[in-house]
Amino acid sequence: MTESSTPDKIQHVSRLSEVTLQVGVMFGVLTAVVMVTGWYDPNFFSAFSIRSVLRDTAIWSLFALGQAVVIISGGIDLSVGSLVCFLGVLTVVFSQSDLALPFPLVMLLIMLIAASIGVFHGLLICKLDLQPFLVTLCSLLTFRGLARVITQDRTMSFNPAELPILRELGAGIWWGIPVPVFVLVGVLVPLGLFMHFTVSGRYLFAIGSNIEAARFSGVRVNLLRTCAYALCSILAALAAILEAGDVGSIPPSSAGLAYEMYGITGAVLGGCALRGGQGSLIGVVLGMGILRVIKSSIVFLGINTYWTFAVTGIVLLAAVIIDSTIRRRRANK
Repeated sequence: MTESSTPDKIQHVSRLSEVTLQVGVMFGVLTAVVMVTGWYDPNFFSAFSIRSVLRDTAIWSLFALGQAVVIISGGIDLSVGSLVCFLGVLTVVFSQSDLALPFPLVMLLIMLIAASIGVFHGLLICKLDLQPFLVTLCSLLTFRGLARVITQDRTMSFNPAELPILRELGAGIWWGIPVPVFVLVGVLVPLGLFMHFTVSGRYLFAIGSNIEAARFSGVRVNLLRTCAYALCSILAALAAILEAGDVGSIPPSSAGLAYEMYGITGAVLGGCALRGGQGSLIGVVLGMGILRVIKSSIVFLGINTYWTFAVTGIVLLAAVIIDSTIRRRRANK
């Protein structure tokens, strides 16, 4: 038994070291981008700029962590951006207009709706054996369209005085730190403990590595994959609430635009393999930090902001190439 388990342990340590190395590289890249931008324009290090970067990174990291869990389990969710938009719109609608529900009840409803959407994705993928790409692509279009129908394509905004809790969650500052950072820590710590120190969390890695082997080992594959999609949608809902509170408005045509790509890019930068089975949640947060700093750097360096999507695409391509190179080298050992 000991002899047969030794190769698995060696392989696990090898994968862990690869992810750790990639996270270390991403931290170095993040530091370099920050230093270069700050050297070019010292205003980058202003309190306002730093808080803005921290706030956006925290909000983006929430939906990216959900995306990472899905990717680790061998799936993908392209509906994240549209869910942020749709659920953000519902947050404002439920909180205002004729409904004017208490905000705690609004949050509960939004989370339940998000969980239902995630479970629906999981059932279509697991029970009907549909491709995650196609299922979530359909949701990307559907929920973006529903957001525009509900609002009649008009920007939804709210009065901060009427929704102080929502405003505080998104734009508040505690002890000099944006509130979304505390929310992120409150999500990251238990999620990290779940993924790395519980049986179910480790099973998600096993499913992503080899779904058939996991199924033959008695793992409840369909249940865990469905839970992964539900978690992804719930974290997208949390990001939607924080972003609505931060910005104060939700334009249905642009809110959450390309967030699914940001989430995938951040996950890959953080050590998640698109084939599934590996990833680092801390690395995902660092990856989102890199994307947010790059966005700020484009502004501070005087580059046209139209380059933002192009640069994001280049960064994603580079990350995929690096991941593919690591996979080939490991296969040749």
